[in-house]
Amino acid sequence: MPRTVKRSPLRADISRVSTPAASIRTLDGARPLAGVRVAWLVAALIGAFAIRLVLVWQRATPNYFPDEYLYAAIGRSLAALQAPTVRDEPAHFPALLEPIVTASAWRAAGVESGYRIVQAFNALAITLAAVPAWLLARRLGLGHWVALAAAGLALAVPDTLYAGFVVAEPFAYPLVLGATVAAVAALSRPSPRTQLAFVALAGLAAFARIQFAVLPLCFVLAAGVMALRERSLRRVIREQTLVLGLLGLAGAGVVAVGAHRAVGYYGSVLHPHAHAGAVAASVGSNLAVLAYAAGWILVPGALLGIGLALADPRSRGELAFGAFSIALVAVLIAEAALFGDSAMVQERYLFYVTPLAVIAFGLYASRGWPLRRAHAFLAVGLIVLSARVPLSRWAQPGQDDHSPFLLGVQEAERLLGSNAAGAGLVAGLAGVLALVAIAASMRPRAGSAVVLALAVAFSGTALVAAWSFDTANSRAVLHRYLPDRPSWVDASDVGPVTLLTAPGGRTTAAEEQLFWNRSIDRVAMLPLADPPDRLAADRVTVADDGALLVAGRPLRGALAVDGYSSTVILRDARTVATAPSFSLELPAGPARLAALMAGRSSNGLLAHEGEIVLWPDRGSRLAGWLELTVRAPDSGPLSLDIGDGVVRAPAGGSARIRMPVCARGSWSMGFTASAEQLVGGRVVSGWASAPRYAADPRACPDA
Repeated sequence: MPRTVKRSPLRADISRVSTPAASIRTLDGARPLAGVRVAWLVAALIGAFAIRLVLVWQRATPNYFPDEYLYAAIGRSLAALQAPTVRDEPAHFPALLEPIVTASAWRAAGVESGYRIVQAFNALAITLAAVPAWLLARRLGLGHWVALAAAGLALAVPDTLYAGFVVAEPFAYPLVLGATVAAVAALSRPSPRTQLAFVALAGLAAFARIQFAVLPLCFVLAAGVMALRERSLRRVIREQTLVLGLLGLAGAGVVAVGAHRAVGYYGSVLHPHAHAGAVAASVGSNLAVLAYAAGWILVPGALLGIGLALADPRSRGELAFGAFSIALVAVLIAEAALFGDSAMVQERYLFYVTPLAVIAFGLYASRGWPLRRAHAFLAVGLIVLSARVPLSRWAQPGQDDHSPFLLGVQEAERLLGSNAAGAGLVAGLAGVLALVAIAASMRPRAGSAVVLALAVAFSGTALVAAWSFDTANSRAVLHRYLPDRPSWVDASDVGPVTLLTAPGGRTTAAEEQLFWNRSIDRVAMLPLADPPDRLAADRVTVADDGALLVAGRPLRGALAVDGYSSTVILRDARTVATAPSFSLELPAGPARLAALMAGRSSNGLLAHEGEIVLWPDRGSRLAGWLELTVRAPDSGPLSLDIGDGVVRAPAGGSARIRMPVCARGSWSMGFTASAEQLVGGRVVSGWASAPRYAADPRACPDA
């Protein structure tokens, strides 16, 4: 059962705060101390918002796809007073809070303005996450400085980087923390007000991100832990009748609607495919990176604080906090391991619990650091972990996409010029922090302040590094895939446009065009091309005369043609505008192909292998010559195996290819190139001119 103990310096003087004296004005009529304190907190939040706004506006373009395009597209459809749609198709997307809140931003004159307004909304939402973190610390009786540290870590955690993204995290973050405050209140001192507050905030959090549909489960698990701890199951059930009843109604509603319809876009979560080894590895990597993101130095004390809140609570509020925190961390870790990509660190889905580490540490430190040997043991364990498990194994492209902390590690690696050096620096800092945590236990009063300050500083430094990495990356993406005017298709004013993807296309390149150009309202895929996302896209078939058909009907209208890894040449089409790897084509009638060279980008880069396909004009046949020129890189010769022969070009030199083309329908020829080098982040073999077909009956004397 909860018990009372002697108050520590880190605990607030609850009796003093609750007495009328706390609100007595000074003799000269000035505002009360409490009012001054609130005013300073509001001023601090305004300052934090202003700083974050400046930072998020440094982000040049979205590059976290398909999420950013998906949320933007749904927001635009809502702004147009339509049902949630993407490319005029129903989105079946259950997490609509972000698009609803930001829909008004997309009514701005241009995409650029709408994007910046959405970032401002996000910066404000992220900043407000400090409020529930502060309130939770104060509710548990922790001192003002601990509450400020909780608010500070809530704002400094690396994952607040998402304030610059068009995603739901900025809105889900304060809602989850708010639901945690309400849950602790409803579990410790049940009342209709606190219980309804929890249900409402949990529902909004799930409406922001469907992963938080598990918050009611966390509440039930926490209530079960409290019932076991207090040995009073009936009492807990009686206290929580309102919550359990509402959750039962919600569950019945999901069953009535159908689970598949309820999760919609995320239907794959109903069919998880996980292996025990992969799940165990995912749990380990996620917990390790989460400990770094939470400030690292806090972890030993936070673990002991949670343990003491469960084993020896000083109040029912501490027990409720410990039970709900453990349930929330366990469920989120399980979600990430079971439903996330086990090869990637899923920090994005876990960072919501990081401010709770400050509060858990505060519960331990407010007791006077009683378990110093256990604390030292845990701190030494962290030193061993940081030394034996280098972050370089995860801080690399393809594994850190969902981990802002690892993006910060990559930035350190870039600055130091070595993956090992960057990861080693972070591991060294982690070791020093763990030693400081041990030393702090010798002087609890001063040590607590040092630990809290270093935790916020460590996370804040990681945030700055992640921001630096992401900002540079977004600028590189902007220059790589977009022209000076990102909304270049809209600026051409040719009406509705279809994005035509080609073999080997880069999904990021395609989605950049979709995000910045609202007039692109359809996606069509040439044979062997991949869709940019899981949303509506049409498969294209090519007729013998090169006509592009969708469901048997000719493809008409303007086309934004993907040239990232294929050269697409349309017959009787006018080039209206161009962008890196894309061109805006306006066919004279139904779209028809004249030639396709898969393996050659629009700027001539030649892949290791590919294919050239030609189509005849209507009512004619192919009889002529295929002509193109290839050039070898300066680093070595180029050998091109094409047709029945091999064409060679010396290092830095070129060679001309001319071969007969004779066919009554389409004609194709594969090729394989030998030399490879890295150009613009792509492995290529050399360069080639666009294929040119020259009609000449003499090329086919036997026809």
